[in-house]
Amino acid sequence: MSASRRPVSELPGDPADLELVYSHSHRASPYEYEDTLERWMVSVRFFRDPLEGCEDGCGSGCEAGCEGLGDSGTQVGHLRLWRLRDYTGADRWMVADGESGDLESIVSAVLDQDQYSAAFEEAIECPVGDLLILDRVYLAKPWRGFGLGPVLAAEAIRRLSGGCCAVAAEPGMAEWPDNRDEVTDEYRAVAKQKIGALWESVGFLPFQDGVQLLDTSMQEPLDLLDRRRAELMELSAAYRKYHRGESQAGTAATAPTPSAAQGAVVSAPEPVQHIPSVPGLLREQAALLTAQTSLTDLEKDCAGSGWSPSERATALNVAAHATHLTDLRELSVQVSDLHFGLRDAWAAALTFPGRFVDLGPFREDPRLLGPLADVFVYGTNLTGRLQGRSHSLGGDCRHSRHLGRQTERMTLAELVTNGPFWEWNGPSCSFCRGWSGQRLTAAQYAYYATVLSSNPR
Repeated sequence: MSASRRPVSELPGDPADLELVYSHSHRASPYEYEDTLERWMVSVRFFRDPLEGCEDGCGSGCEAGCEGLGDSGTQVGHLRLWRLRDYTGADRWMVADGESGDLESIVSAVLDQDQYSAAFEEAIECPVGDLLILDRVYLAKPWRGFGLGPVLAAEAIRRLSGGCCAVAAEPGMAEWPDNRDEVTDEYRAVAKQKIGALWESVGFLPFQDGVQLLDTSMQEPLDLLDRRRAELMELSAAYRKYHRGESQAGTAATAPTPSAAQGAVVSAPEPVQHIPSVPGLLREQAALLTAQTSLTDLEKDCAGSGWSPSERATALNVAAHATHLTDLRELSVQVSDLHFGLRDAWAAALTFPGRFVDLGPFREDPRLLGPLADVFVYGTNLTGRLQGRSHSLGGDCRHSRHLGRQTERMTLAELVTNGPFWEWNGPSCSFCRGWSGQRLTAAQYAYYATVLSSNPR
């Protein structure tokens, strides 16, 4: 995401709670040109977690502050896309021109006498099929400036581009400033350049006449979507960490912690290593990925729970004996009789969900893994031999399972080079990424942050 984005403290909600709702309607017997040009509207809706309550702290019954708690959520933006179908017997240029000048401008750039132009056929690997047009992406002002537009557009394209050989877009101003006198030619050019750069971050490339094209047959748009998804989850984690820190600031002095009398074994903290100068989200991410925060995270979960003192002490004791070389499946036997919520909290303290990291550079060049190659990863179906998709551990995914002897384990190097795992129809869950990693040593995280800072996305 852009380095100039707004601070996470200004986010109006957790971006992971955004949902895209798709709508398209047509008569049973299409009339005029409905069969040639389809309009798809995508509503971006925010669903506040009902467990959080509203900002006034009144719980889930407030009508004034809890508008995001309803079943339908709150609309915070929308996208508009068009599918221009081939081989319908209608003149596609004329159909687009009849709908709007913007569509006509895009279609004119890719068609020649109602056929794909020679330039288009040269630009697209397999120029056969329909054309998807990204017409508009709009977000309410409180949600702008966080890099959400490209990932939302890419998600919509992922779901609507089946059977399309390409996606076309023409970067332009979606709305006018309050003072229209400010809109000079230079202002327009800068605006188009910025929007064009956003679309390039999800796989669009400059074509001609101001139009950009995304080739749906290429792997790069899928890889870029993975990176944008990872960035969104990093943003979500930073949002949760920021608000968790705010809520704990007033109770830190009085929060109970397990004592030696309860049998808690506190291991010596790992020496803190210097984390190189990297973007803010990577720095905030260190607390989620490194082993030196494991016991602290578990203590916080225990302090705010109703689990018995003896169960909490057991979980903390077992967690304190874990190292980055420990097989957590074997260690999990010692907590198998604890409350299921405490077992998930224990696993979450010792692992991190795969969706919190960017494996893009390492998948492109596994030699970059270095000290990360031997990091252990866990999942329900990493090898794809079982039925169903692979999911992460603990409560990160609604399909997740408890960590146990039945959990599969391999090294990160094996996972990165496991091609079928990363295929769209492979075993990996699209939400949680299908795996959890054993928390990193400070040295491993420092290396990870260094690689990502030298390979900006």
